[in-house]
Amino acid sequence: MSINIKKYRNLILSLLLILGACSPENSGIVGYSYHNVTAKYNAYFIANEKLQEVLLEIEEAHKNNFNRVLMVKAPIDTNIVNANTEKVEDVIKKASIAIQRHKVSKWVDDSYILVGIARMLNQEFEESIETLKYVNVNSKDEQTKYLALTHLIRTFTEYGELNNALAVIDYLNRQKLSKSNKRALYLNAANYYQITNNPNNLIRYLSEAIKLMPKGPEKAKMHFILGQLYQKSKLDAVAYDNYNEVLSNRPPYELSFYARLNMAQVTELSKGEDVKKIRKYFEQLLKDGKNTEFKDKIYYEMAEFELKQDNITEAIPFYESSIQESIDNLRQKSFSYHKLGLIYFDKLKKYPLAKAYYDSAYNIMPKDESIYPQVETRHDVLSDFIKQFNTIHENDSLLNLAKMDSSALNTMFLTLRNDRIAKQEEEEKKQKRAERNQAANTKQSAFEEGPSLQTNTAPGGGFYFYDPSTVAQGRNTFKRTWGDRSLQDDWRTKRNQLYEENNAIENENELAMAGQNKAVEKSEEELIADERSEFFNSIPFDTEEQQQLHEEMEVAYYKLGNIYNFDIQEKQDAVKTYETLLERYPDTDYRAEILYLLYIYYQEKELDKASTFADELVQKFPDTIFAKLIKNPNYQEESNQASAKVKVIYEKAYRLYQNEYYKEALKEINDGLNNYPENDYEDNLKLLEALITGVLDGKNAYRFKLQTFLEDYPESDVYDFAKSLLAAIDQLDKKQQQKEQIKYIPFFEQAHYFVVVYEKNKALSGVLPEEIEAFGEKFFPDQNLNAGNLVFNDEYSMVLLSEFNQKNAAEAFYKKFNSDLSPLKNFSSLNFSNFIISKDNFQIYYQAKVVDSYTEFFNSNYQVTP
Repeated sequence: MSINIKKYRNLILSLLLILGACSPENSGIVGYSYHNVTAKYNAYFIANEKLQEVLLEIEEAHKNNFNRVLMVKAPIDTNIVNANTEKVEDVIKKASIAIQRHKVSKWVDDSYILVGIARMLNQEFEESIETLKYVNVNSKDEQTKYLALTHLIRTFTEYGELNNALAVIDYLNRQKLSKSNKRALYLNAANYYQITNNPNNLIRYLSEAIKLMPKGPEKAKMHFILGQLYQKSKLDAVAYDNYNEVLSNRPPYELSFYARLNMAQVTELSKGEDVKKIRKYFEQLLKDGKNTEFKDKIYYEMAEFELKQDNITEAIPFYESSIQESIDNLRQKSFSYHKLGLIYFDKLKKYPLAKAYYDSAYNIMPKDESIYPQVETRHDVLSDFIKQFNTIHENDSLLNLAKMDSSALNTMFLTLRNDRIAKQEEEEKKQKRAERNQAANTKQSAFEEGPSLQTNTAPGGGFYFYDPSTVAQGRNTFKRTWGDRSLQDDWRTKRNQLYEENNAIENENELAMAGQNKAVEKSEEELIADERSEFFNSIPFDTEEQQQLHEEMEVAYYKLGNIYNFDIQEKQDAVKTYETLLERYPDTDYRAEILYLLYIYYQEKELDKASTFADELVQKFPDTIFAKLIKNPNYQEESNQASAKVKVIYEKAYRLYQNEYYKEALKEINDGLNNYPENDYEDNLKLLEALITGVLDGKNAYRFKLQTFLEDYPESDVYDFAKSLLAAIDQLDKKQQQKEQIKYIPFFEQAHYFVVVYEKNKALSGVLPEEIEAFGEKFFPDQNLNAGNLVFNDEYSMVLLSEFNQKNAAEAFYKKFNSDLSPLKNFSSLNFSNFIISKDNFQIYYQAKVVDSYTEFFNSNYQVTP
């Protein structure tokens, strides 16, 4: 008969305490047993239980994405760890008790391992690593050392120290591990190889781990992961066996459902009977009430199965049913939208429909899906495609209408109007039929239910007002019948009065509206005349309007052709679009490029046509890169080589410019432009030439060079920079004009201020006035100087030190302030300007708001040179 130690733990501890009361700390067998039992059941056991609770919560909170390979270990969710802070801290506290109070017990090392795991959960990776390493170095039990190292693999993996994790895996593979440690090693190694995207080793370690695992849900999950991995590797038979193993390991229902679903995907079909069998299997899954929440996934797999059999027409309705059934599962719904988009794009070539489905997939697909970037790209391509397609179709229709005579247009207008009215009438009839059917069904339902007796019992039993849903339903019914009424006496009578008042108001409103409608009501002939006028106004009879539509179509044809050619890879449609463009708009600016693209296409199909396009390109557009590529197929390669050489020249010229060797830099630039007239650095050389011209020849020459650059290189990468340089010249001119308008007064027999101007800085504005005032008190104590901070403009602030009675006293302060004793030495990394200024001139300066407007006047009128 075996004794449940956990059940009798307290009794055993009490007995051991009694037996060892004389000397509980002695090294005898009773003291050692006491420490072992107490450490295990009063410290380690509780700590481990709490740790397992947190780990289980992390595992259960992780939402499996069955469209991907499941994770071997659930990622550590910091939100859950933070929500369990007390538990995690208690793990460390309880484990520490075993370590500190029961040092002679055999549970000290195991407690250290618990602390290491808890530190990892808290993202304290370095502490976790040190703790687990400590066990490996100091433990006297080999298997405990190995257990610590298995957990160290996980910590290194979570911390991103992947090389260290791999080193530990390699080391443990060479050791003789216990069965439990082997299982821990294989699972942590599998987790490592999954994170490092190494499916072969993931399969290897997972297969070894499964052999050492007891039957149960965890083993079922590992078999499922293996099934997914083999399925991705097209090893359907092995995948099938693993999915089958899932079912024999007591899996949760969701895992069981997906295992059965995936078994249908990997079943090897050899004859028509097998296909029927799979279809019947899907139908059974749909009928099973336990699968109600999985219907969207079942329909999706049915669609995938039919698509695999090349039954597109059967697959499409199943994808649509999956979308209808996907209520809360947006991820699954986005997959169905995406697959429909793919079908209409790749197989059926119905691009407007493809765009609609891609729009839906793009809007709801989670961004963490691996296919999201492809969905986003295809969505953007289709949006542009439909835009160009609609532009051509709509503009063409309008231009064709403009060619028709008024009689034909009038006939068309009446036809379109009659069609629209007929459709409206048909829609109204359908709506009325639906309303009558609904009313009949409601009446039949009420008849079948019969009269009901009102009770104070809720539908599920129990007192009526204890059921919130029933109370809410009753409240809504009351509102529909009596309105939203407050609690008061005689409410039925008051309701009737209110009803009559409301009726009277509504009647008055109806009469007023009727009068208004009567006033604005038009005859049938007037309505038709208004609609006809609107129809004719939408037609571009004006020549300028037609020209605008043609220009839009020309661009649309070009862009549509490029989408066909480069994005959709439909070369024939691209050629057809390009040829239509050349036919309709023979003088298009895109002609040279399109001739080259047509030449490339026909080179492999019709050499005569290719030769025709090449001849025209060389004769009419000899200077274009396209003509040069035809004459010299290596032109692009040679051009790239030239660009590489010019890059070296540019870098050398730029270094010379930085070191102020301007003439030498100009020589390098001219050599580069003359020796390599066509290269990718021509614009950079030209802009550098403009900068040097500004230094050597002045502002006007600099401005001219920049303007020329902007005209010659509108597509350059440095265009915006050149534009900003030109704007800076204009701003400088504007400031110069402002400065010339500011006139300072050469009258100095008055009080003076000392001013420090600096770029706005909140920290500085609190410190600087005190520093300057302290400087004044120290060196000019008789002046009684006071410093204050002022905002000068949006960019600058100033410190104002006042006031000096005489000019020479202010000059003496300025010289002292700008000597080696300056308090601004403490702020050497910042830019300051300082000066002295008379009281009258300060008013002018402060109102002008131009920082450097006073500089010239100050330098000319004050003796401030040290």
